[in-house]
Amino acid sequence: MFIYFCYMNGEELYEVISALSKEAGFVDFGAAPVEKLTTERLHLEEYIAEGHSAGMGYMAGNMSLREDPGLLLEGAKSVLCFLAPYKPLVLQDESLPQIATYAYGMDYHRVIKDKLFKIIKEIKTLIPEATARAFTDSAPVFERAWAAKAGLGFIGKSTFLISRRYGLHTLIGVIILDREVKYGKMVPAGCGKCTKCLDSCPTGALCRPFRVDARKCISYQTIESKKEYAQEEFIIDLKNSIFGCDICMNACPWSAKGNPGLWQEFMPLSLAGYSKTLPELNAGEWMAMEEDTFKEYFSESPLSRPGLQKIKSGLVEKKISDEVANKSRNRNITI
Repeated sequence: MFIYFCYMNGEELYEVISALSKEAGFVDFGAAPVEKLTTERLHLEEYIAEGHSAGMGYMAGNMSLREDPGLLLEGAKSVLCFLAPYKPLVLQDESLPQIATYAYGMDYHRVIKDKLFKIIKEIKTLIPEATARAFTDSAPVFERAWAAKAGLGFIGKSTFLISRRYGLHTLIGVIILDREVKYGKMVPAGCGKCTKCLDSCPTGALCRPFRVDARKCISYQTIESKKEYAQEEFIIDLKNSIFGCDICMNACPWSAKGNPGLWQEFMPLSLAGYSKTLPELNAGEWMAMEEDTFKEYFSESPLSRPGLQKIKSGLVEKKISDEVANKSRNRNITI
């Protein structure tokens, strides 16, 4: 048995990894041969040059590693891509402070990477001399481009990876492996003439197909940006969002695809002290929350990235903008 696994061919190894993927709970798996992604590098360099990366200076770093995954692992031959489902069973009430659905539960970086590490462990049990590295949106890897090359979906005009079977509510895990496997084929693009994602973006952040201007993006301003909202280059209406934004994603017809995700780690966090789950918290509860309470509940949540003060400042901005809008309406009525 040991000898058999050591000398299994690429198709056999693919089947083994596919079974491990399903066992781990991933809804899809595919692979692509290692190559340089020069076109993707040029697109990213243009994106940065046009100022659309806003304050995300890290995007300009390690460009050679982004272009060539062979520099991330000696002898790299394959990029394995896995899709993790997170579609929620129930969406938030629109009157509540809005949180991107991927953040209802635990931080996906740790959750997915733990599952990838287990897959690597099983591969090394079968092929002890194999080497591999796992990545989940935390290293210089073009995850969406690789997933598309592996045949798991196409890149939509919203810049999301869109799976024809599972829609947009998936997160990508990547393993770079020094073994050849069976490779997938890219699927045709499925946007056609549809522009619903661009039309739905309330701030104009989707400035053209396949391009997000982060400076105007609600997700960027509520998560990544280190500035106060009033100091942003573009002052935008956050649309009651305190963490991320799903507006363009929900507008996409492909978002109807796929069933609700069943990973317990991505289920809405239960907040015992409030007798509620995370998506059910109202503005008053957020504003009254103490730092110790926030750390107790959200130390392993994506919300720990911006922190409590950033969340509260977004709610303050929302209150101010509502007051300004109300005064403007009242003046118009008086006139």
